[in-house]
Amino acid sequence: MKTPSTTDTSPIAIVVIGHGSPMEDGNRHFRETFRKLVDFLPSDFVVREAFLEHAEPSVQKVLSELSETGATVLLFPFLLFDAGHSKGDLWGFMKELGESRPDVRVAREWAIGTDQAPVEVLQEILPPADPGIRDLVVVVGRGSLDPAANASLYYQGRRLWERRRGPEFRYAFIGVTEPRFLPFLDDLDISGYDRLLVVPYFLFEGVLMERIRKATAAFAERSSLPRGAVVTPPFGDHPILLSAIAKRLVRLAKNRHTVVPRWVPLDPPILSTF
Repeated sequence: MKTPSTTDTSPIAIVVIGHGSPMEDGNRHFRETFRKLVDFLPSDFVVREAFLEHAEPSVQKVLSELSETGATVLLFPFLLFDAGHSKGDLWGFMKELGESRPDVRVAREWAIGTDQAPVEVLQEILPPADPGIRDLVVVVGRGSLDPAANASLYYQGRRLWERRRGPEFRYAFIGVTEPRFLPFLDDLDISGYDRLLVVPYFLFEGVLMERIRKATAAFAERSSLPRGAVVTPPFGDHPILLSAIAKRLVRLAKNRHTVVPRWVPLDPPILSTF
């Protein structure tokens, strides 16, 4: 595997990597979003989709096909935060490609992370703050074994609160780590509030989004909130986010090398992978 250089003039091939879902609606949502993202990118880029699990084509299959084209291959994990898949699996794909095709130039982008774009998107899709309605906002993450990824949810939520203000936001996770969303709802004190706004910090539809919706609907049925409960949609296909991703990918294509992400000082072991 050759390290791309700024003087490289080979064609650009970008692999947009989704997690994949056992629920076909989630994979369909990713594919629709992928097509929208392609429209934001230069027309001379070759852009392919791939999945980490549950769906085809696999990352390995797409990389094998692109290795025959003579292009510089750029990987983008279309994920919210850099955790196990981004910090581990992507390096594994790059290593495998380097061992099988040392002549292929390859670099990578990082996950969306603490980019400002998701905050701007959520501010737009949330119901407007109304002085006459006291909202309780709960930001729900997927949950990860990676502490930095979990902490990033709180960071992004705080940035959103700085724009919206009002009562302090609450946080929960649908799996893996605490506080878990379902027990959180069981213990939630809604006295003094008019409306529950549940904000899944999710890119695409899937099994976990459905769990969040069902749990919130059940909570709304047994609660006495005057304005009920609202669950905001996943935001992976929002134009603000896609535009921000496209700018990052164009920059990566120009520089043609993997940059050190901002969170590295918080995760020293990752330095060994550079």
